[in-house]
Amino acid sequence: MQLRAEHSVLDDNNCNINVLIPPTRSDILHPCDVMEDVAIAYGYNGIPKRRLPSMKPLPLNQLEDLIREEIAMNGFTEVLTWILCSNRENFALLNREDDQSSAVIIGNPRSSDFEAVRTSLMPGALKIIGHNKDHPKPIKIFEVGDVALLDESKDVGATNRRHLAALYCGTNSGFELIHSLMDRIMEVLGTPFVPIGDNTGYYIQRSDAPEFLPGRQASIIYKGKHIGDFGIVHPQVLSNFVITDPCSFLEIDMEHFL
Repeated sequence: MQLRAEHSVLDDNNCNINVLIPPTRSDILHPCDVMEDVAIAYGYNGIPKRRLPSMKPLPLNQLEDLIREEIAMNGFTEVLTWILCSNRENFALLNREDDQSSAVIIGNPRSSDFEAVRTSLMPGALKIIGHNKDHPKPIKIFEVGDVALLDESKDVGATNRRHLAALYCGTNSGFELIHSLMDRIMEVLGTPFVPIGDNTGYYIQRSDAPEFLPGRQASIIYKGKHIGDFGIVHPQVLSNFVITDPCSFLEIDMEHFL
């Protein structure tokens, strides 16, 4: 391995091993790389297997699994799309304006299709519908995945958010269909529907998002915070993704429920 190790004892009698990295091992960038070399030298098969007592699923992942199961039982098929997309798909094709304050831009993209980190799950869902226009209707898909948003309070300048998105495509696609799915999700999460202004549960109010049809869209307000939107996708957006059938769409930031 070309690694030289020296044993040292500190003042508090704690034993340390100092490892000297030669210039020929430029692949070692972190202490975990040294640990990997030790495991290879010792033999992976010789390491005893045991379950760590602290190995428990994260609350966000448990919530995600609960929602996945519930939406699947409502007849929706789960999809998985790229977290990277083009800046055009992220904004222009959704009738949104790029204010340079939300999307994480890749400094040296390998392709124009992967030049930004998605700020919404909507482009990926619409691309799937656009590439499966001949599939029998209705098409009901959903996705649970991360989006990235610029955040100066973070040391890396951005933060990940776990979003849920669902899309219904078909000739009978309507506001009430995606509305009912949203109500069911809230029911499973134990969130009551409350009057506007009440911060003990959730309510909906009229919105004006450019990606949705005016007058056929709504914002979801949960405990006084805007957590998502749903409605009928704007015809211009459908045309941008070469979709001929009407679509209704829902997107929620799941981390507000933790």
